[in-house]
Amino acid sequence: MNETERDELLELANSYIEQLITPEQAEKLESILESNEEARRCFVDFTHDHAALHWEQVPDATSGIDDLADFRPRRLPTVWQTLAAAAMIALLALALVKPQPKEDAFATMAITAAARWESGTLPTMDGARLGAGTLKLVRGLATIQFDSGAEVILEAPAELELIDEMNCILSEGTAVAEVSEGAEGFTIQTPTANVIDHGTRFAVNVNPQTGGTQTQVFDGLVEVELPGSGESIELRGGQRNYVAGQGLGDVSEGLEEATWAPTPSPRHHHEDWISLSTADPGSDDAYVWGGEPNDHISDELLLLKNSKDERGPHRKSYLRFDLSRLSGKQIETAELSLRFVPTGWGLASHVDDSEFVVYGITSDQYDEWPDMPMTWTTAPANDISNGTALLPGTAKVLGHFKLPRGIQSGTFGIRGEKLASFLNEDRNRIATLVVVRATMENRGGGLVHAFASSRHPVLPAPSLSVKLK
Repeated sequence: MNETERDELLELANSYIEQLITPEQAEKLESILESNEEARRCFVDFTHDHAALHWEQVPDATSGIDDLADFRPRRLPTVWQTLAAAAMIALLALALVKPQPKEDAFATMAITAAARWESGTLPTMDGARLGAGTLKLVRGLATIQFDSGAEVILEAPAELELIDEMNCILSEGTAVAEVSEGAEGFTIQTPTANVIDHGTRFAVNVNPQTGGTQTQVFDGLVEVELPGSGESIELRGGQRNYVAGQGLGDVSEGLEEATWAPTPSPRHHHEDWISLSTADPGSDDAYVWGGEPNDHISDELLLLKNSKDERGPHRKSYLRFDLSRLSGKQIETAELSLRFVPTGWGLASHVDDSEFVVYGITSDQYDEWPDMPMTWTTAPANDISNGTALLPGTAKVLGHFKLPRGIQSGTFGIRGEKLASFLNEDRNRIATLVVVRATMENRGGGLVHAFASSRHPVLPAPSLSVKLK
């Protein structure tokens, strides 16, 4: 389907769900679903997402019902009727989707997290059986379990073609593989290399522009082979390699935060309230890191990391806002907005749903940051022994927010009375906030989160939107 055909299908599907479809539209929808397998899959995904969204918005309809005899279906609110209709449509559409023949299926879509898909040839529902075909993941994570005993986690954006229970082709993006005993020889092919497992856990990334292949081994042994010549090298736990298409490249040591993904996509700026930015005169932003050094630094992003290893690297980000523009007026409501973007450093599958904490530094003496670049030891109120803490008595928690596992972009932040009160109580009209990631990576080499700084060439800087009393 092209984009125009897909838009038409979704308009018809939405009319069907909302019970607004005309007989002519219903006939057209039926014709499209009967003749096009990709349309049927798109229809199933759309109705499933629609039902799930409604479900999240509907309160527990069984609360207060003491007996099933009290339940009256005809009195259900319209949204429940819509939910039921959406679920039924999904079931009917599923009946139209041609199932993978039992003998041809060799893998299972085990579980997805915040996943969004583009056109592919395989089903994407959790639990679906998979045969030969293509998956294109544009957001989130997806775990595929092969019958051979291999497990592959796709990290968006990525495109993977399944060949059989021992072979797949990664044409772009990142795949993290864990291969159990008995599945040795499982191979991930890329445009520039064949990555062959010998009983291990490893990650492969393909640059979408160049086709270059990066391989990182966490445990065990992997063989990286050039497809044309058959020339190969071995990688063991803690080693990585990059193949650019002109030879095998060198073997380097180190597990920490390999570069896995490209960056950005601009976001719109919030314009409803008076906006204060870290790009304003008198304001600023910075991040500091502590632990073993590495070359992952950025002038444009503010980095966040809570390492599993106490040696780090850990990262915290600092924001300073000049409140003098408000002329001493009281703030009724305030909102902190941060524009998150992928760093490409570390693996998203090595971090669970991530909770972030925003602190407000309560002592005015810490608002004057040093003229020279801040370090882990000179950062205001920083507890240098801890990846997330500040010195006791120097700061208060203003709020929390969460990024679901696999989500690395979007606008996130905090809003509420605690933030407004903190700003109103600030005496020198300079407010310093500190953002940390409370969630620790579950394995070494986990993702580095980041949001745009005041020096980012495209995205807006961290901002405070305030409504005055």
